Amino acid sequence: MAKKYVYSCIDRANITGTVDAVEENTPFITDKFVNLIFYTSRKEPSTAKDRINVVVNKKLLGNITEGSCVKIAGAIQTKTVNGHLYIYIFAYDITEVEAGTAMDTDQLKFEGYLCKKPVLRKTPFSNRTVCDCVLAINDRGMSYYVPCICWSKNAKKMAQSAVGDKFYVSGRLQSREYVKNEKTYVINEVSVYHIDEFSFNSEDD
Repeated sequence: MAKKYVYSCIDRANITGTVDAVEENTPFITDKFVNLIFYTSRKEPSTAKDRINVVVNKKLLGNITEGSCVKIAGAIQTKTVNGHLYIYIFAYDITEVEAGTAMDTDQLKFEGYLCKKPVLRKTPFSNRTVCDCVLAINDRGMSYYVPCICWSKNAKKMAQSAVGDKFYVSGRLQSREYVKNEKTYVINEVSVYHIDEFSFNSEDD
């Protein structure tokens, strides 16, 4: 019988799309799990696609394989292996759906604490204002450090925040490539659509 995972109230992810590949030997999973690779489309007019890793317990997999169209509910998690940070969706539930009946989705909602000083910058080509930051998700005794990129007003808001500030974030997982020692790596980060800062107000007795 497959293990029943309990949904987190502070870290939720929903992915719908077609499985591009099934990997059993990746650095961030054990032999009880497989890694499903998805390529999701960005908003128009962009034609770019993002690679997303989804870790699934083999007992939940059933007949799902390459080419299957599925809906996944889970949580964003991270793991560092040999100095490389892997970001993936840990699946709590996976359901196969009929191809063409559901649009691709890539939705994340989580609570996180700013754990290092944010960096405000301009993009090299479009000159857009962005802010790079890392948020820590503390969930059930584990901490996951999630790199995020905020845009425009969100970027300016995040840049004025202090380490330790808590945020509620909604966004999507995106990917990009970089080359190190003549080897190409794919890394993920959260593209933030919306942020709300939590307020901690106390009254004197």
